[in-house]
Amino acid sequence: MGHVLEAIFRRPLQLILLLVIFPALAIAVVLILPPSYETTASLWALRRYEVIGATGPETNLQATPAETQATALSELLQSRTFALKVASQTQLASTLDARTRSDPLLRDDALFTEISKHVLVRAVGYNLFTITYENKSAQIAQQVVSAVIENYSQQSQQFSIAEAQYLLQSYQGQLVKAQQDAANAAAAEARYLTNHPDLAHQVLTSGPDYAATLDPAYGLLHSQTKQAQATVENLQSLIASLNQEISSQGTGTNSLFKVIDSPSVGTQQVSRMKSLLIGGAIGLAAALVSCSALVIIQVRRNRAVYTPLDLQKITTLPVLAQLPRLGKEGIAALLPSAASGELLPGRDGIPN
Repeated sequence: MGHVLEAIFRRPLQLILLLVIFPALAIAVVLILPPSYETTASLWALRRYEVIGATGPETNLQATPAETQATALSELLQSRTFALKVASQTQLASTLDARTRSDPLLRDDALFTEISKHVLVRAVGYNLFTITYENKSAQIAQQVVSAVIENYSQQSQQFSIAEAQYLLQSYQGQLVKAQQDAANAAAAEARYLTNHPDLAHQVLTSGPDYAATLDPAYGLLHSQTKQAQATVENLQSLIASLNQEISSQGTGTNSLFKVIDSPSVGTQQVSRMKSLLIGGAIGLAAALVSCSALVIIQVRRNRAVYTPLDLQKITTLPVLAQLPRLGKEGIAALLPSAASGELLPGRDGIPN
């Protein structure tokens, strides 16, 4: 500990300069960078964003309509296809360096990262949510927000009813087979009644259910017919329910949201206070690391002996005696004689 304190107090000016220079340089770099412009669009959620599945519309009933749509759009922005389609409708690629633009893979990676990380969507009310993007070019910022709204309006409905349409196709295929099975079962029951006129008369007079109790074979055929018809009716009910839910979603984007504040080209620079604070913090962290490294180097280079343990590190000779540490009174008594160069006339020439 003594070595560390000595290294610190021997060069306080150097340490102070490091603590000042690094944050100052970081802040200067932030000030030199070109300013940024922010574009924000406000949208009004007309209803919840719901995905129609096998169990009906699936959504978070605890979330507000704005929160469901903000969540859906945020997830879409994390998909590479959606982000690159947004970027392709803007001049965002022109902001990349020449090397990145020349390599399609690097360009797409950079554009995807820029869109997915820096386009912010958040709910600010029960129905109101916003889309915000910041760029060095005010025109490009406005283009990106406009492209996000356009692609969200085009693809949001598709994703909302995609599962429903897949289920609808599946149910329709099952319905065709179920109708064929029901027709075959009804035909088999009719043939059996044709071959058994007495049983057919019982069906006409007492009903098929009573007739089924008289003839087990006919009872089996009749139950198969009823089961096949029930399957057809169930599938028809599912298809009708899905069609109704798809229809309730609407056929256009006007049923999902409405743009209240259109994205416009920003005219005011984004405040740099946050960037200055971040830059100053980074500079201060670098300064602390540099100061720590300087102190460590000075401590490692210091060969002074303070304790018997320090002496044992450099020699194997035993310690025969140790001078006591002088207190303040002893130092005060020695300083006048040491300053005048006088020595005691006594033994060993020890200063008075």
